[in-house]
Amino acid sequence: MAETKHTQRDEIVGALMLVLLFATVMIGREAGNFYASYEEMKSLKVLFKIEEEELSGYLRGILGGETQELSVGITVTLPSVSDEAELVTRIPDYARRWLISVALSPVVVRQPSVSDVELQLFVEGELVADEMMSFPKAKVPYLSFIDREIELHVDDPSRMGELIEMGARAHGGEVEVSASGMVRAHLWFLEAWLPFTTTRYPLVEPQSPVYLSSEWRTMEGQPAGSVEAGEAAYVYVRLGNPARVHSFRDNLTLLVLRNGVQVAAVIKETPLAALSEGSYIFLFTPAEPGVYSYALISRDKVLVDSTAAPWLTVG
Repeated sequence: MAETKHTQRDEIVGALMLVLLFATVMIGREAGNFYASYEEMKSLKVLFKIEEEELSGYLRGILGGETQELSVGITVTLPSVSDEAELVTRIPDYARRWLISVALSPVVVRQPSVSDVELQLFVEGELVADEMMSFPKAKVPYLSFIDREIELHVDDPSRMGELIEMGARAHGGEVEVSASGMVRAHLWFLEAWLPFTTTRYPLVEPQSPVYLSSEWRTMEGQPAGSVEAGEAAYVYVRLGNPARVHSFRDNLTLLVLRNGVQVAAVIKETPLAALSEGSYIFLFTPAEPGVYSYALISRDKVLVDSTAAPWLTVG
């Protein structure tokens, strides 16, 4: 009788061990699934879809008094997809705390879902539009995208126009436009906001260099107020490119005048990287006595008029 009871107890213990082992495997499997799904969600990419030419046209429209809305595309996709406007996403700490000490291999991966989108638009650092759009939950597919189309409405177009003009005037026709926001991501019972941001620098007017200084110099590099006829000299010109992204390359024309009449024209290519200054030398040998001055022209824009340029007296 005692032996029968002992056998039954062993069978019960064995059955319980099997149940416990099965439960452990299932829990480990689900924990692995959760961890793998989390890895997918925390590495989701948010891509900002708008061409610079389209953004530039929209800004010029604001300057022209138009009040059309800006249509912006937001794409949510997996990290294997690349884009020139790649954005960084991150998960809040409260979501990470769910995964402490979880390091099991996944068996099945649950695809994360995304829904609502919040988007803010800044021009030269000032907020000009803020939209919160509600979308139904949608799983992020492995072979395609989740696209969200958002219409941004500017509450104060006149203020936005002032910001555009200010940026273009200070940075050679270039305007800083930043977009930032968040996409709501869902994973099982967890929910997180994936922040994103990007900055573009469209041109709203043709680039032109900024005139810094110029003067007549002797061939020894000293400032010149007077030289003799037939003695070589040059005009030393300093230009700047205030654009933050766009480089500049153009032909700068120096018109030399004697007693108010043009006697020569010198053309030089003037490459300038973004946020840089450049120095350029225009050689000229005055053949006849008189009072010489010059004018500097870039893309039909007069940088220095002959009446404001330094004079050179030739004896």
